Amino acid sequence: MTTGLVAEKSLRTLPAIVMIVGMSGGPSDLILTDDGLPSMFRSADAASLAGQSDTVRWSALQLSMLVAGAVLGGVDIQLGNGLDLGALIASIALLSSLAPALWLTAKNPQRAWYRGRAAAESLRTLSWKYAVRAEPFTGSEEAASERLLQDMSSILRDLRDVGWLIDAGGQAEITDQMRHLRSQPLRLRQQAYIQGRLDAEYTWYTSKAATFTRMARRWAAAAFIATSLGLAGGFLRAFGLLDYDGLGCASAIAAAATAWTQLKQYRPLAAAYSLTAHELLLVKAGLETLADDEVQWSRRCSEAEEAISREHTMWLARREAA
Repeated sequence: MTTGLVAEKSLRTLPAIVMIVGMSGGPSDLILTDDGLPSMFRSADAASLAGQSDTVRWSALQLSMLVAGAVLGGVDIQLGNGLDLGALIASIALLSSLAPALWLTAKNPQRAWYRGRAAAESLRTLSWKYAVRAEPFTGSEEAASERLLQDMSSILRDLRDVGWLIDAGGQAEITDQMRHLRSQPLRLRQQAYIQGRLDAEYTWYTSKAATFTRMARRWAAAAFIATSLGLAGGFLRAFGLLDYDGLGCASAIAAAATAWTQLKQYRPLAAAYSLTAHELLLVKAGLETLADDEVQWSRRCSEAEEAISREHTMWLARREAA
């Protein structure tokens, strides 16, 4: 997916432990946590988190310098030698804004953020499908393992430019937790998947949708307030009631708030995550009514993962198109 994930994980990190209850005596070691996923997942996840952190930090610094330049540019501080201190400091702030802009262009941490998240979520999907015997991992252990490693290698080849460090390879990527869950009876695999995968995803998506909706409103309010204050200041200055030129400052603040909202994509993600959460509820309802049929389970479970993966793909497309 991806990221969600920010995922806007962005962050896109599920809880470290997903407790499985009501599993008719199912052992706690059926929990498939992030630590039980392949090392490739953790490498991709780390690359994505680092890229996101760099992107957000340097973008915030750039916008802060631009706003500071606009604010100080309206201040008239004349020194004895005729130097306008306000204009000088404003110029320094604007000049400083070039450093994060150039760094973001040269390093392009967004690529590691987006591509790493896409890889991590693809690996999570493959791991769950393998562990619960969903299509196409329904055959023998040897065939399923070979198919999983091939798919993982394909992800690695497609996203080699992200530059993550792979700690292991080959059969070591198929963890004991994945093999253990795969060896369980159908009913236990069904319960583990519904509670450890679908319920965890639903909780994450609904929480993020609410958070992003709230943040979108706050930043929209900030832009509106800045614009209103700028208009008020402009009229006051026009009639000689205010010496400070607040129009440029207000415009810069409103533009920065808008740019930040676009960077974080609060509104599109809130809408997309709400839709995905609703779709997960429908998927869960369908899986809970299944009979003890391995063939039907493998097909329906694979469809459930496609629903989750669809959001990852759309997230990456939105990010790369932004």
